[in-house]
Amino acid sequence: MPSPLGAGLLLAGAPARLLVAGIAVLCLWAAVTWAIVTNSPAPSSVSQPAAPVAPSLRLVVAAGQPAPTGGNFDRFDVTSQPIVAPVNSSGHIAFYSSVVRSKATEGIFLSRGARIVKLAAVGDAVPGGGTLSEFARHPAPSLNDADTVAFGAAVASARASEGVFLARGGRIEAIALSGGDAPGLPTGTFTEFDAPALNNRDEVVFVATVRRGRETFQVLYLFTGGKLRKLLAAGDLAPRGGTFDQFGVPAINNKGVVVLPAVVEHGPVLGGIYVTGSRDLRLLIAAGETGPSGASLVRFSERVALDDDDNVAFGAHLGTGTDRTEAVLLLDAGGLTQVATVGDSAPGGGRFSAFGAWPSLGPVTTVVFVAAVEDGNGPIGVYAWRAGDVRRVVMSGDRVAGTARLAPFALNPVTSAGPSGGITFATFASSDTGQTGIYYFGPPPKPE
Repeated sequence: MPSPLGAGLLLAGAPARLLVAGIAVLCLWAAVTWAIVTNSPAPSSVSQPAAPVAPSLRLVVAAGQPAPTGGNFDRFDVTSQPIVAPVNSSGHIAFYSSVVRSKATEGIFLSRGARIVKLAAVGDAVPGGGTLSEFARHPAPSLNDADTVAFGAAVASARASEGVFLARGGRIEAIALSGGDAPGLPTGTFTEFDAPALNNRDEVVFVATVRRGRETFQVLYLFTGGKLRKLLAAGDLAPRGGTFDQFGVPAINNKGVVVLPAVVEHGPVLGGIYVTGSRDLRLLIAAGETGPSGASLVRFSERVALDDDDNVAFGAHLGTGTDRTEAVLLLDAGGLTQVATVGDSAPGGGRFSAFGAWPSLGPVTTVVFVAAVEDGNGPIGVYAWRAGDVRRVVMSGDRVAGTARLAPFALNPVTSAGPSGGITFATFASSDTGQTGIYYFGPPPKPE
Protein backbone atom coordinates (compact mmCIF):
# COMPACT_ATOMS: atom_id res chain seq x y z
CA MET A 1 0.00 0.00 0.00
CA PRO A 2 1.51 3.35 -0.86
CA SER A 3 2.16 5.43 2.19
CA PRO A 4 -0.67 7.85 2.97
CA LEU A 5 1.98 10.29 4.08
CA GLY A 6 3.99 10.52 0.90
CA ALA A 7 5.18 6.92 0.55
CA GLY A 8 7.84 7.34 3.22
CA LEU A 9 11.22 9.04 2.89
CA LEU A 10 13.65 8.43 0.02
CA LEU A 11 17.40 8.64 0.20
CA ALA A 12 18.40 11.78 -1.64
CA GLY A 13 20.39 11.37 -4.84
CA ALA A 14 19.64 7.68 -5.31
CA PRO A 15 19.14 6.52 -8.90
CA ALA A 16 15.49 6.06 -9.85
CA ARG A 17 14.58 7.27 -6.37
CA LEU A 18 15.55 3.95 -4.83
CA LEU A 19 16.75 4.00 -1.26
CA VAL A 20 20.43 3.45 -0.86
CA ALA A 21 20.69 0.36 1.19
CA GLY A 22 21.49 0.31 4.77
CA ILE A 23 21.80 -1.42 7.99
CA ALA A 24 21.24 -0.74 11.54
CA VAL A 25 23.22 -1.96 14.37
CA LEU A 26 22.91 -1.78 18.09
CA CYS A 27 25.49 -2.56 20.69
CA LEU A 28 23.89 -2.05 24.09
CA TRP A 29 24.27 -5.32 25.84
CA ALA A 30 26.83 -6.57 28.33
CA ALA A 31 25.32 -8.16 31.41
CA VAL A 32 27.53 -9.18 34.35
CA THR A 33 26.22 -11.75 36.88
CA TRP A 34 27.70 -11.85 40.38
CA ALA A 35 27.44 -15.12 42.35
CA ILE A 36 27.88 -14.72 46.09
CA VAL A 37 28.74 -17.95 47.81
CA THR A 38 28.54 -18.11 51.59
CA ASN A 39 28.60 -21.41 53.50
CA SER A 40 29.94 -20.30 56.90
CA PRO A 41 30.31 -17.25 59.10
CA ALA A 42 33.60 -16.59 57.32
CA PRO A 43 33.64 -13.74 54.78
CA SER A 44 31.76 -14.76 51.69
CA SER A 45 33.67 -15.26 48.46
CA VAL A 46 32.64 -13.67 45.23
CA SER A 47 33.16 -15.46 41.95
CA GLN A 48 34.74 -13.66 39.05
CA PRO A 49 32.12 -11.95 36.89
CA ALA A 50 31.40 -13.69 33.64
CA ALA A 51 33.03 -11.89 30.75
CA PRO A 52 30.46 -10.22 28.54
CA VAL A 53 30.12 -11.86 25.14
CA ALA A 54 31.17 -9.44 22.45
CA PRO A 55 28.61 -8.81 19.73
CA SER A 56 29.49 -10.26 16.35
CA LEU A 57 28.36 -9.97 12.78
CA ARG A 58 27.10 -13.07 10.99
CA LEU A 59 25.29 -13.90 7.80
CA VAL A 60 21.86 -15.31 8.65
CA VAL A 61 20.85 -16.46 5.19
CA ALA A 62 21.84 -15.81 1.59
CA ALA A 63 20.36 -16.54 -1.80
CA GLY A 64 21.34 -20.01 -2.96
CA GLN A 65 21.38 -21.65 0.48
CA PRO A 66 19.22 -24.77 0.96
CA ALA A 67 15.70 -24.05 2.27
CA PRO A 68 13.91 -26.29 4.79
CA THR A 69 11.06 -26.71 2.27
CA GLY A 70 13.47 -28.18 -0.27
CA GLY A 71 15.10 -26.19 -3.04
CA ASN A 72 17.07 -23.02 -2.38
CA PHE A 73 16.39 -19.56 -0.99
CA ASP A 74 16.13 -17.00 -3.79
CA ARG A 75 14.88 -13.50 -2.92
CA PHE A 76 14.06 -11.90 0.41
CA ASP A 77 11.93 -9.08 -1.00
CA VAL A 78 9.12 -8.48 -3.48
CA THR A 79 9.59 -5.86 -6.22
CA SER A 80 12.39 -4.14 -4.27
CA GLN A 81 10.25 -3.54 -1.17
CA PRO A 82 12.24 -3.11 2.06
CA ILE A 83 13.44 -6.38 3.56
CA VAL A 84 11.97 -6.60 7.07
CA ALA A 85 13.59 -9.28 9.27
CA PRO A 86 12.51 -8.77 12.90
CA VAL A 87 14.69 -10.16 15.71
CA ASN A 88 13.47 -11.11 19.19
CA SER A 89 15.06 -11.23 22.65
CA SER A 90 16.55 -14.68 21.93
CA GLY A 91 18.26 -13.47 18.77
CA HIS A 92 15.87 -15.47 16.58
CA ILE A 93 15.03 -13.85 13.24
CA ALA A 94 11.92 -14.11 11.06
CA PHE A 95 12.10 -13.43 7.34
CA TYR A 96 10.30 -13.90 4.04
CA SER A 97 11.91 -15.61 1.07
CA SER A 98 10.98 -16.94 -2.32
CA VAL A 99 12.31 -20.43 -3.03
CA VAL A 100 13.45 -22.02 -6.29
CA ARG A 101 13.31 -25.70 -7.22
CA SER A 102 10.60 -26.36 -4.64
CA LYS A 103 6.82 -26.84 -4.71
CA ALA A 104 6.64 -24.30 -1.89
CA THR A 105 7.70 -21.26 -3.91
CA GLU A 106 7.47 -18.75 -1.01
CA GLY A 107 7.53 -18.89 2.74
CA ILE A 108 8.02 -17.26 6.12
CA PHE A 109 11.02 -18.74 7.93
CA LEU A 110 12.66 -18.49 11.35
CA SER A 111 16.40 -18.54 12.01
CA ARG A 112 17.26 -20.06 15.39
CA GLY A 113 21.02 -19.67 15.42
CA ALA A 114 22.49 -22.35 13.20
CA ARG A 115 19.09 -23.77 12.19
CA ILE A 116 16.39 -22.31 9.91
CA VAL A 117 12.85 -23.66 10.17
CA LYS A 118 9.72 -23.09 8.11
CA LEU A 119 6.83 -21.29 9.79
CA ALA A 120 4.44 -21.04 6.82
CA ALA A 121 4.78 -21.71 3.11
CA VAL A 122 2.80 -21.78 -0.12
CA GLY A 123 0.61 -24.88 -0.10
CA ASP A 124 0.06 -24.97 3.67
CA ALA A 125 -3.55 -25.53 4.73
CA VAL A 126 -5.55 -22.56 6.00
CA PRO A 127 -8.06 -23.02 8.85
CA GLY A 128 -11.54 -23.11 7.37
CA GLY A 129 -10.38 -24.37 3.97
CA GLY A 130 -7.97 -23.47 1.20
CA THR A 131 -4.20 -23.13 1.12
CA LEU A 132 -1.69 -20.31 1.26
CA SER A 133 -0.99 -19.26 -2.34
CA GLU A 134 1.40 -16.31 -1.99
CA PHE A 135 2.47 -13.77 0.56
CA ALA A 136 1.51 -10.13 0.81
CA ARG A 137 2.47 -7.38 -1.61
CA HIS A 138 5.04 -6.39 1.00
CA PRO A 139 5.79 -9.51 3.02
CA ALA A 140 6.80 -8.06 6.37
CA PRO A 141 6.46 -10.64 9.17
CA SER A 142 6.21 -9.54 12.81
CA LEU A 143 7.91 -11.64 15.52
CA ASN A 144 7.55 -11.83 19.30
CA ASP A 145 9.69 -13.39 22.03
CA ALA A 146 7.78 -16.70 21.93
CA ASP A 147 8.77 -17.18 18.25
CA THR A 148 5.17 -16.47 17.19
CA VAL A 149 4.91 -14.68 13.86
CA ALA A 150 2.08 -12.59 12.38
CA PHE A 151 1.90 -12.24 8.60
CA GLY A 152 -0.43 -11.55 5.69
CA ALA A 153 -0.94 -13.95 2.79
CA ALA A 154 -3.18 -14.74 -0.17
CA VAL A 155 -5.40 -17.85 -0.12
CA ALA A 156 -6.40 -20.25 -2.90
CA SER A 157 -9.30 -22.72 -3.23
CA ALA A 158 -11.39 -21.03 -0.57
CA ARG A 159 -14.04 -18.35 -0.12
CA ALA A 160 -11.38 -16.00 1.24
CA SER A 161 -8.79 -14.57 -1.13
CA GLU A 162 -6.40 -13.32 1.59
CA GLY A 163 -6.01 -12.98 5.33
CA VAL A 164 -3.96 -12.15 8.41
CA PHE A 165 -2.47 -15.16 10.19
CA LEU A 166 -0.49 -16.25 13.23
CA ALA A 167 2.10 -19.03 13.02
CA ARG A 168 2.78 -20.52 16.45
CA GLY A 169 3.43 -23.91 17.92
CA GLY A 170 3.66 -25.49 14.46
CA ARG A 171 0.16 -24.34 13.50
CA ILE A 172 -1.33 -21.56 11.40
CA GLU A 173 -4.25 -19.60 12.85
CA ALA A 174 -6.46 -17.21 10.91
CA ILE A 175 -7.00 -13.81 12.56
CA ALA A 176 -9.08 -12.22 9.77
CA LEU A 177 -10.11 -13.39 6.29
CA SER A 178 -11.38 -11.47 3.28
CA GLY A 179 -15.12 -11.90 2.81
CA GLY A 180 -15.60 -12.17 6.55
CA ASP A 181 -17.64 -9.76 8.63
CA ALA A 182 -15.79 -6.64 9.77
CA PRO A 183 -16.50 -6.24 13.53
CA GLY A 184 -17.83 -2.87 14.60
CA LEU A 185 -19.10 -2.03 11.10
CA PRO A 186 -22.57 -3.47 10.40
CA THR A 187 -22.79 -4.97 6.87
CA GLY A 188 -19.06 -4.37 6.39
CA THR A 189 -16.82 -7.12 4.98
CA PHE A 190 -13.03 -7.45 4.79
CA THR A 191 -11.45 -7.15 1.33
CA GLU A 192 -7.71 -6.51 1.83
CA PHE A 193 -5.10 -6.31 4.59
CA ASP A 194 -1.84 -4.50 5.20
CA ALA A 195 1.15 -5.81 7.18
CA PRO A 196 0.28 -6.74 10.79
CA ALA A 197 2.26 -5.97 13.96
CA LEU A 198 2.51 -8.30 16.97
CA ASN A 199 3.47 -8.04 20.65
CA ASN A 200 4.43 -10.53 23.36
CA ARG A 201 0.79 -10.93 24.45
CA ASP A 202 -0.05 -12.27 20.96
CA GLU A 203 -2.03 -9.11 20.27
CA VAL A 204 -2.09 -8.21 16.57
CA VAL A 205 -2.81 -4.81 15.06
CA PHE A 206 -3.36 -4.19 11.33
CA VAL A 207 -5.08 -1.95 8.82
CA ALA A 208 -7.80 -3.58 6.71
CA THR A 209 -9.76 -2.38 3.71
CA VAL A 210 -13.47 -2.84 4.37
CA ARG A 211 -16.33 -2.78 1.86
CA ARG A 212 -19.78 -1.59 2.87
CA GLY A 213 -22.20 -1.28 -0.01
CA ARG A 214 -20.36 0.53 -2.81
CA GLU A 215 -17.96 2.18 -0.40
CA THR A 216 -14.48 0.94 0.59
CA PHE A 217 -12.39 2.50 3.34
CA GLN A 218 -9.55 1.72 5.76
CA VAL A 219 -10.06 0.45 9.30
CA LEU A 220 -7.55 -0.14 12.10
CA TYR A 221 -8.17 -3.39 14.02
CA LEU A 222 -6.75 -4.92 17.17
CA PHE A 223 -6.85 -8.68 17.78
CA THR A 224 -6.79 -9.27 21.54
CA GLY A 225 -8.16 -11.99 23.79
CA GLY A 226 -9.14 -14.03 20.73
CA LYS A 227 -11.40 -11.30 19.32
CA LEU A 228 -11.12 -8.48 16.79
CA ARG A 229 -11.86 -4.94 17.94
CA LYS A 230 -12.21 -1.89 15.73
CA LEU A 231 -9.96 0.92 16.91
CA LEU A 232 -10.33 3.55 14.16
CA ALA A 233 -12.03 3.86 10.79
CA ALA A 234 -11.77 6.34 7.95
CA GLY A 235 -14.54 8.86 8.59
CA ASP A 236 -14.19 8.73 12.37
CA LEU A 237 -13.67 12.06 14.11
CA ALA A 238 -10.02 12.88 14.73
CA PRO A 239 -8.65 14.70 17.78
CA ARG A 240 -8.46 18.47 17.10
CA GLY A 241 -11.11 18.20 14.41
CA GLY A 242 -11.62 16.71 10.96
CA THR A 243 -12.02 13.04 10.09
CA PHE A 244 -9.54 10.26 9.52
CA ASP A 245 -8.90 9.46 5.85
CA GLN A 246 -5.93 7.07 5.51
CA PHE A 247 -3.66 5.16 7.88
CA GLY A 248 0.00 4.25 7.81
CA VAL A 249 1.47 1.04 9.21
CA PRO A 250 0.73 0.64 12.96
CA ALA A 251 3.15 -0.35 15.72
CA ILE A 252 2.19 -2.00 19.03
CA ASN A 253 4.18 -2.46 22.23
CA ASN A 254 3.87 -5.03 24.99
CA LYS A 255 1.43 -2.85 26.95
CA GLY A 256 -1.02 -2.81 24.05
CA VAL A 257 -0.26 0.80 23.10
CA VAL A 258 -0.77 1.37 19.37
CA VAL A 259 0.86 4.22 17.43
CA LEU A 260 0.47 5.02 13.74
CA PRO A 261 0.68 7.88 11.24
CA ALA A 262 -2.61 9.01 9.68
CA VAL A 263 -3.99 11.55 7.21
CA VAL A 264 -6.94 13.74 8.23
CA GLU A 265 -9.52 15.52 6.07
CA HIS A 266 -11.44 18.73 6.79
CA GLY A 267 -9.49 19.53 9.94
CA PRO A 268 -7.08 22.20 11.15
CA VAL A 269 -4.17 19.75 10.66
CA LEU A 270 -3.50 17.47 7.70
CA GLY A 271 -2.57 14.54 9.89
CA GLY A 272 0.14 13.33 12.22
CA ILE A 273 1.10 10.50 14.54
CA TYR A 274 -1.68 9.16 16.79
CA VAL A 275 -1.82 6.87 19.82
CA THR A 276 -4.69 4.47 20.58
CA GLY A 277 -5.15 0.86 21.75
CA SER A 278 -4.70 0.68 25.53
CA ARG A 279 -4.37 4.49 25.58
CA ASP A 280 -7.11 7.01 24.89
CA LEU A 281 -7.05 8.23 21.30
CA ARG A 282 -4.75 11.23 21.09
CA LEU A 283 -2.69 13.17 18.57
CA LEU A 284 0.96 12.91 19.59
CA ILE A 285 2.38 15.27 16.99
CA ALA A 286 0.80 16.99 14.01
CA ALA A 287 2.01 17.85 10.53
CA GLY A 288 2.90 21.52 10.54
CA GLU A 289 4.15 21.63 14.11
CA THR A 290 7.55 23.20 14.71
CA GLY A 291 10.51 20.94 15.39
CA PRO A 292 13.41 21.66 17.77
CA SER A 293 15.34 23.41 14.98
CA GLY A 294 12.45 25.79 14.30
CA ALA A 295 11.47 24.13 11.00
CA SER A 296 7.97 22.74 10.40
CA LEU A 297 7.30 19.01 10.27
CA VAL A 298 6.02 18.59 6.73
CA ARG A 299 5.45 14.83 6.51
CA PHE A 300 6.31 11.64 8.34
CA SER A 301 7.70 8.25 7.39
CA GLU A 302 5.07 5.61 6.62
CA ARG A 303 6.15 3.61 9.68
CA VAL A 304 7.21 4.58 13.17
CA ALA A 305 9.10 2.69 15.88
CA LEU A 306 7.60 2.23 19.35
CA ASP A 307 9.10 0.80 22.56
CA ASP A 308 7.62 -0.31 25.89
CA ASP A 309 8.22 3.11 27.43
CA ASP A 310 5.94 4.62 24.75
CA ASN A 311 8.86 6.39 23.06
CA VAL A 312 8.33 6.92 19.32
CA ALA A 313 11.05 7.26 16.66
CA PHE A 314 10.24 8.34 13.11
CA GLY A 315 11.60 10.02 10.00
CA ALA A 316 10.28 13.35 8.76
CA HIS A 317 10.71 16.10 6.20
CA LEU A 318 11.32 19.51 7.73
CA GLY A 319 10.81 22.91 6.11
CA THR A 320 8.34 24.72 3.88
CA GLY A 321 7.56 24.58 0.17
CA THR A 322 10.47 23.18 -1.82
CA ASP A 323 12.99 24.08 0.87
CA ARG A 324 12.96 20.80 2.78
CA THR A 325 15.40 18.56 4.53
CA GLU A 326 15.25 15.15 6.16
CA ALA A 327 15.63 14.27 9.82
CA VAL A 328 15.31 11.40 12.29
CA LEU A 329 13.35 12.35 15.40
CA LEU A 330 12.46 10.91 18.80
CA LEU A 331 9.29 11.75 20.71
CA ASP A 332 9.44 10.87 24.41
CA ALA A 333 8.17 12.18 27.74
CA GLY A 334 10.62 15.07 27.50
CA GLY A 335 9.33 16.24 24.14
CA LEU A 336 10.67 16.10 20.58
CA THR A 337 14.37 15.58 19.86
CA GLN A 338 16.11 15.84 16.49
CA VAL A 339 18.35 12.80 16.53
CA ALA A 340 20.04 13.58 13.20
CA THR A 341 19.45 16.00 10.34
CA VAL A 342 20.83 16.19 6.80
CA GLY A 343 23.96 18.31 6.95
CA ASP A 344 24.95 17.23 10.48
CA SER A 345 28.49 15.94 10.96
CA ALA A 346 28.60 12.15 10.84
CA PRO A 347 30.73 10.27 13.40
CA GLY A 348 33.80 8.94 11.64
CA GLY A 349 33.82 11.77 9.11
CA GLY A 350 31.62 13.37 6.50
CA ARG A 351 28.11 14.78 6.70
CA PHE A 352 24.71 13.10 6.66
CA SER A 353 23.13 13.54 3.24
CA ALA A 354 19.97 11.42 3.57
CA PHE A 355 18.31 8.76 5.74
CA GLY A 356 16.64 5.38 5.28
CA ALA A 357 12.92 4.75 5.11
CA TRP A 358 12.32 4.68 8.88
CA PRO A 359 14.41 4.27 12.06
CA SER A 360 14.26 1.52 14.66
CA LEU A 361 14.22 1.58 18.48
CA GLY A 362 16.40 -0.68 20.60
CA PRO A 363 16.78 -1.01 24.38
CA VAL A 364 17.45 2.03 26.58
CA THR A 365 15.81 4.38 24.06
CA THR A 366 18.50 3.81 21.44
CA VAL A 367 17.52 5.08 18.00
CA VAL A 368 19.18 3.16 15.16
CA PHE A 369 19.08 4.53 11.63
CA VAL A 370 20.62 4.19 8.18
CA ALA A 371 22.28 7.24 6.65
CA ALA A 372 23.99 8.22 3.42
CA VAL A 373 27.20 10.17 4.02
CA GLU A 374 29.05 12.71 1.89
CA ASP A 375 32.82 13.21 2.14
CA GLY A 376 33.12 10.34 4.60
CA ASN A 377 34.86 6.96 4.71
CA GLY A 378 31.99 5.25 2.93
CA PRO A 379 28.71 5.99 1.17
CA ILE A 380 26.27 4.38 3.63
CA GLY A 381 26.44 3.63 7.32
CA VAL A 382 24.38 2.52 10.27
CA TYR A 383 24.32 4.81 13.28
CA ALA A 384 23.05 4.49 16.84
CA TRP A 385 21.90 7.47 18.94
CA ARG A 386 21.48 7.39 22.69
CA ALA A 387 21.06 10.34 25.06
CA GLY A 388 22.46 12.81 22.54
CA ASP A 389 25.46 10.70 21.51
CA VAL A 390 25.58 9.42 17.90
CA ARG A 391 27.99 6.63 17.01
CA ARG A 392 28.73 4.88 13.76
CA VAL A 393 28.14 1.16 14.05
CA VAL A 394 28.98 -0.22 10.64
CA MET A 395 29.50 0.98 7.08
CA SER A 396 29.60 -0.66 3.69
CA GLY A 397 33.17 -1.69 2.99
CA ASP A 398 34.01 -2.37 6.65
CA ARG A 399 36.01 -5.51 7.24
CA VAL A 400 33.90 -8.42 8.44
CA ALA A 401 36.44 -11.20 8.91
CA GLY A 402 39.96 -11.53 7.61
CA THR A 403 40.14 -9.80 4.27
CA ALA A 404 36.37 -9.91 3.69
CA ARG A 405 34.49 -6.63 3.51
CA LEU A 406 30.81 -5.92 4.00
CA ALA A 407 29.15 -5.90 0.58
CA PRO A 408 27.03 -3.03 -0.74
CA PHE A 409 23.61 -2.89 0.86
CA ALA A 410 20.33 -4.04 -0.65
CA LEU A 411 17.90 -1.54 -2.11
CA ASN A 412 15.26 0.16 0.05
CA PRO A 413 16.77 -1.05 3.32
CA VAL A 414 15.37 -1.02 6.81
CA THR A 415 16.73 -2.32 10.09
CA SER A 416 15.09 -4.23 12.91
CA ALA A 417 16.42 -3.77 16.44
CA GLY A 418 15.61 -6.44 19.02
CA PRO A 419 14.95 -6.01 22.76
CA SER A 420 18.32 -7.57 23.65
CA GLY A 421 20.35 -5.34 21.35
CA GLY A 422 20.57 -7.55 18.26
CA ILE A 423 19.82 -5.98 14.89
CA THR A 424 19.26 -7.23 11.36
CA PHE A 425 19.78 -5.71 7.93
CA ALA A 426 20.09 -6.80 4.32
CA THR A 427 23.04 -6.51 1.96
CA PHE A 428 24.09 -7.97 -1.33
CA ALA A 429 25.67 -11.25 -0.34
CA SER A 430 27.39 -11.24 -3.72
CA SER A 431 28.19 -7.98 -5.51
CA ASP A 432 28.80 -9.86 -8.75
CA THR A 433 25.44 -11.68 -8.94
CA GLY A 434 23.25 -9.17 -7.12
CA GLN A 435 22.05 -11.88 -4.75
CA THR A 436 20.92 -10.59 -1.37
CA GLY A 437 21.54 -11.82 2.15
CA ILE A 438 20.34 -11.00 5.65
CA TYR A 439 22.89 -10.18 8.37
CA TYR A 440 22.63 -10.12 12.16
CA PHE A 441 24.81 -8.09 14.51
CA GLY A 442 24.58 -8.71 18.23
CA PRO A 443 25.11 -11.25 21.00
CA PRO A 444 24.95 -14.94 20.09
CA PRO A 445 21.38 -16.27 19.74
CA LYS A 446 20.13 -18.22 22.74
CA PRO A 447 19.97 -22.01 22.33
CA GLU A 448 16.58 -23.50 21.52
